[in-house]
Amino acid sequence: MGERFYGVQGLRFAAATAVVVAHALDLAGTRLGLETVLAGETLEDFGAVGVDVFFVISGFIIATTTRGQAGVGAAGDFLWRRFRRVAPIYWLLSLPILVVMARGGTLSPEVAVATFLFWPFSGLEMTFPALGPGWTLCFEMLFYAGFGLAMAGGKRVGWGLVGAYAVMLAAGLVVAAPVLRFWGAPIILEFLLGVGIASVWREAPRRLGRWAVGLAMVGFGLSLVVGYGGIDDVRALNDPLNGLRRVLIWGLPSALLVFGVVRMERADVAPGRLARAAAFMGDASYSIYLTHVLVIRALGRLFESGVVAAPGDAVVGLTVLASLAAGVIVHLWVERPVLKVMRPSPVGRGLERPNA
Repeated sequence: MGERFYGVQGLRFAAATAVVVAHALDLAGTRLGLETVLAGETLEDFGAVGVDVFFVISGFIIATTTRGQAGVGAAGDFLWRRFRRVAPIYWLLSLPILVVMARGGTLSPEVAVATFLFWPFSGLEMTFPALGPGWTLCFEMLFYAGFGLAMAGGKRVGWGLVGAYAVMLAAGLVVAAPVLRFWGAPIILEFLLGVGIASVWREAPRRLGRWAVGLAMVGFGLSLVVGYGGIDDVRALNDPLNGLRRVLIWGLPSALLVFGVVRMERADVAPGRLARAAAFMGDASYSIYLTHVLVIRALGRLFESGVVAAPGDAVVGLTVLASLAAGVIVHLWVERPVLKVMRPSPVGRGLERPNA
């Protein structure tokens, strides 16, 4: 059970980089009004698909690393490990923005609740946390809570929760209610796709891995050629039908990609330098994902001040490189020390996994 999925780690890095690129393009085009090669094309916002890949990976990793664990104690250890992994650094990096918002009088109770309690729907429109990417953590925490309950209660409780989610998902298509927009959000299906992959990938023929990756590329390619509507933004979260479209257009190819990469990996082949480097960047992907927003804010002010002038594509390139570098620094000097300080419980310590 101590498996190290180097391919999945590489996907985590690729997904984080895709999100950074999408936001870097927003900085250059929307905020600075500069032209870029990708401006106006479907590639401009395609990087948002990184979130869907993340969600599928999360479901896969959680289900794989907790395989065979059950009971209240195991569930408590699991929830503590996920909390220490996700929340402290997220709150720490949110502080600068919270301070600025508080001083400017723009810090609302809804934003505070979304940031600290991971509850983004006080109304029918999603409230983003102070640190923008934190909206995904609201769904991550919801998935962790449900998975923890399933671990504590056993298979009956687990299937009961899946059934309850299905009811809320269906109800949310016809009834507009904040709790259904959150608990019944279609995007949660992507976590469940990852859980499903964890239950079948070992028995699947290895050759299916290549077919799955190929089909994933076809799916992504079709969305680039035909277009993907409003599934890349908040409309897919406020509107359940749009959310279902996102799961179909981006979630299913993401699941095929994750399954294919996992199934193609060979445990009997030692990873090379490139695989180890990608795995390290995958470890740093969470810090990259959270930190890049702060980097973009800082660089935006720098470019707007006129101190540094550069063409649009150079702005995108510099922003991506700076975001990756800052994420690695935060991973090494903030994230890792925080995790060492907040050690798992004595029981949970033996359950830690490299990809957890």
